[in-house]
Amino acid sequence: MKLMPRTLPGRTAITISLTLLCFMLFSFGAAAYFIAIPMAKRSADDFAAIIIHAANAMQSSPEELRPELKRQLLLDHGLVVTSQMPALAEKTFDVPYYIYFRASLARRAGQELSIIESGRGPLIWVDVPADGELFRIGFNRGRLGTNPPLALLVAIGGGALLTLLASMLEVRRVAEPLSRLVTAVQEVGRGREPQPLPEAGPEEIATLARAFNKMSANIRELSENRTIMVAGISHDLRTPLTRLGLAVEMLGEDSNPRLVAGIRRDLAAMNRLISQFLQFTKGLEDESPVQLDLRQLIEAQAEDLRRSGTEVEFGGCSSPCSYKVEPVALGRLLANLLENAAHYGAGKPINVNLQCDEQAVSIEICDRGPGIPADQVEAVFQPFHRLEAARSTRTGGSGLGLAIARQLADKHDWSIQLLPREGGGTVARVGLPVRRGA
Repeated sequence: MKLMPRTLPGRTAITISLTLLCFMLFSFGAAAYFIAIPMAKRSADDFAAIIIHAANAMQSSPEELRPELKRQLLLDHGLVVTSQMPALAEKTFDVPYYIYFRASLARRAGQELSIIESGRGPLIWVDVPADGELFRIGFNRGRLGTNPPLALLVAIGGGALLTLLASMLEVRRVAEPLSRLVTAVQEVGRGREPQPLPEAGPEEIATLARAFNKMSANIRELSENRTIMVAGISHDLRTPLTRLGLAVEMLGEDSNPRLVAGIRRDLAAMNRLISQFLQFTKGLEDESPVQLDLRQLIEAQAEDLRRSGTEVEFGGCSSPCSYKVEPVALGRLLANLLENAAHYGAGKPINVNLQCDEQAVSIEICDRGPGIPADQVEAVFQPFHRLEAARSTRTGGSGLGLAIARQLADKHDWSIQLLPREGGGTVARVGLPVRRGA
């Protein structure tokens, strides 16, 4: 349902509000049918009886006693009796009580009576016949707005409102710990270490917080153990590799040059793989951001690649692009993307573009390689995943370059996309949050 809010408090508020609305409609309907309408009819009938009785009493009283009777009717019932009969317009009132009052007057008088107003003052008048005489009896117009069950309806509405407020407070007690849990889970997903959650509140929430804190501590311990293990293995492997490298350099001149060159390439590849393993395990270490010029950082990475024989063309933003960023992390990410473009770029030039303005900061690394199938775009970011075309001995690789790039991007809230390039190839686009410095 598109109109349904996505958050737990929003959905709960909608559910409770709709439930209370249905409850209030049902309660109002039941109260109106069984209480309000009968009370209004009884009140209207009693008031009509008083008016008819007043007219009959005035008709049956001697002329000398009528002033005292008028005074008594005014004091007891708020009725004004007059014998002056100027022509007045009949009035209809849009209140339910008026309908019942008019019907009661007609039933008790045996005919329809006119309900009129003078246009001046707060009085409403009724012309009541009594044995040949006609009496005009007035009463305050507020009597027609009488609503005896109003207190009942206010009580129901007030109770429903208090119930809604209490429900929302209770939902907030549940939603706030869940919101903190969601934030902490997202932090773990980015490779960060969240602050321990408060282990307080209802038993279920406290148990969930304790379980998450324990899980977070276990993940941190596993990550530390992994880093120590990989660092130890890498150290142990590099020792014999170094000895092998020294042994190769000490080979005599009568050694097969092609064999020696192949051994050197294999040793270099093994050292490169070990470095990538270490990068993957240490890729999420904390680093303080500093203000720097992105152009200079990209130029430095491009120059490192040019020294290996790859042609790199840098374009886009021509002016300095000052940005507060973690330089080692961004440099490592760009280096991995550039190396990936060089490996699979079919030996063609690599284009690097920098867009730096108030709306967007992005870096594009474009190659002319075979491209990436659409169904493999996300898969290539997984550790050790390589496309079939990348399994050749010419390109080699461990399948960790893009995994490290995604790992770094997730940690620092950067975005990274692999898009098809017009004319063939791949565009690796890195997006940075707009937070440029002066």
